[in-house]
Amino acid sequence: MQKDYRAVVDGVPVWDRLEVRESIGPVPHPRLGTVHAARAEGRASLSQLAVVERRVGAALLEVGITTGRPHQIRIHCACAGHPLQGDPLYVAGGQPRADDPGLPGDGGYLLHAWRLRCAHPSGVGDLHLEAPVPPGLRRAAED
Repeated sequence: MQKDYRAVVDGVPVWDRLEVRESIGPVPHPRLGTVHAARAEGRASLSQLAVVERRVGAALLEVGITTGRPHQIRIHCACAGHPLQGDPLYVAGGQPRADDPGLPGDGGYLLHAWRLRCAHPSGVGDLHLEAPVPPGLRRAAED
């Protein structure tokens, strides 16, 4: 299974492409007991981040993941120093907010799985699925 996402992050990265391999595992959370976050003792994770468009104070990224850890994209973008814009849970460094951490299901950020590829269940070829990209996650040229 290959999954491709689009995300809007805070700040403008200096890099064009970045591979993030930060491990992800449970950490304390004051309201839930634990949530997943960057943790050296966690499970291996891999995300590829690519800047699609630089904006004022933000950037549009395409993100590919080869592992499927909980909140992996949110955590890895934050580890790269660019949390998802409006994320109520994760801050730079890939940890939950210390002051008033949100809950894992809280929204307010732009993240969208727009393309999935996998082996077709019939065993013949691959299955390619695409979902229309919402307005806030489109390139300026796509509007």
